[in-house]
Amino acid sequence: QMQQPILSSMTVKFFSAWFCPYAQRAWIALEHHQIPYEYVESLTVNKNQDEGNHGYEKNARLLELNPKGLVPTLEFPHSMIKNSKVNKDKLTVVNDALVMTESIDCIEFLNSMADKKDEQDLIPDLTLLSDAKTYNERVCSTFYRVLMKPTEEEQKEAFGVFVRNVAEYTNDVQDDGFYKCSSPTIVDFTVIPYLLRIILIKHYRPTFDFLEFTSEACLEKLNSYVKRMKSVPAVQKTLWEDEKALIEVYRRYADGTATSQVGQAVRSGKNAHDV
Repeated sequence: QMQQPILSSMTVKFFSAWFCPYAQRAWIALEHHQIPYEYVESLTVNKNQDEGNHGYEKNARLLELNPKGLVPTLEFPHSMIKNSKVNKDKLTVVNDALVMTESIDCIEFLNSMADKKDEQDLIPDLTLLSDAKTYNERVCSTFYRVLMKPTEEEQKEAFGVFVRNVAEYTNDVQDDGFYKCSSPTIVDFTVIPYLLRIILIKHYRPTFDFLEFTSEACLEKLNSYVKRMKSVPAVQKTLWEDEKALIEVYRRYADGTATSQVGQAVRSGKNAHDV
């Protein structure tokens, strides 16, 4: 049996999956605050979605720390947290490890750990935390419904809701800036992984047109915001190398065969954010 590498006393172990938007949120926050981490690729998609753990082969240590086997999962050495003034309420203790799960909680926690200057604080105002949770439901969960609803009519209806919610979000993005701020916030880092994945909707639902549900001006503003976010160094470091590979990974959502926990929830009429 392979021994687990011992964490350096100041390194976070980051259990992730390169294609997962939830994991990308925590990854961007780690990069933004330049917190030392070890990246552990933890999910391999099975060709046969009825095999494995919800259609994946999952890292054994991930399953020890987080029995749901969801990413992101962060493992902290005790010494990293011990003298810190962070709120430890959402940390769970698993044997010798301190563990944080849930992507928005991860961003909030990493933000509280960091030595930050004003423009680096991702939550300069507490209302941004509730906005992040709101848009997690309105934008991110709706994204999966566009791909996974069984009929074209339902997919189109979900797409209309998705576009209108993205337009509402875009409305609060500052010209040449970010969500309600001149520097990125927890809301930007919560939503951007899904805006970057609009390419998947374009690929799998090619007849759906944004302009049916929003204005050209709004679409232009959205496109320039996404471009601006892509040039943020912390976001840049988390982008996939191969768009075709990303499209392939999402095929199981678009053809309705995904057995991941998100896939099963959306298929049964629940929301992705309830997983």
